[in-house]
Amino acid sequence: MASLPEMSFGHLGINVINIDRMVDFYTSVLGFKVTDRGSVRDGNTLVFLSRNPEEHHQIVMADTRNEGEPSTINQISFRVNDFAQVRQAYDHAVAAGVEGIEPVDHGSALSVYFRDPEGNRLEVYMATPWYIAQPHRQLIDFDKSDEEVWKACEEKCLADPTYQPMDEWKAAFAAS
Repeated sequence: MASLPEMSFGHLGINVINIDRMVDFYTSVLGFKVTDRGSVRDGNTLVFLSRNPEEHHQIVMADTRNEGEPSTINQISFRVNDFAQVRQAYDHAVAAGVEGIEPVDHGSALSVYFRDPEGNRLEVYMATPWYIAQPHRQLIDFDKSDEEVWKACEEKCLADPTYQPMDEWKAAFAAS
């Protein structure tokens, strides 16, 4: 069997009910820009969004989902560089009036979860340098400073019997 080529994730498509409301949320709350918009042969609208000038679109939305149909998306996750950016996303979602925001410490990641206007679960996260077995879920107290949250995560990870430095976990993964 031939080996697969090197691949990286490119973009995702979302079937939406109210495309204007969804575009407004993704641009105003998550900072995406509309790169293109148009209709296809069947009359449905497509909107292309990106935060990266190297990618024409990271998300494409199509107004093909009917009211009452459930979303098939489990979650859409956005990786940031550090915990200050996770906190910034949390603060921005709070300021935008988003409900049901959940900040979560996974040990290997510090995250904030919330839903878009059509109920799709979103995550903004940063990876930590520690591996512990998943699933692991502990709520983060955003009344604590960034340093306090980071220290608590580190202490918990180091005390976990499944702990290993993430670099060691990555090397074992690559070797498998």
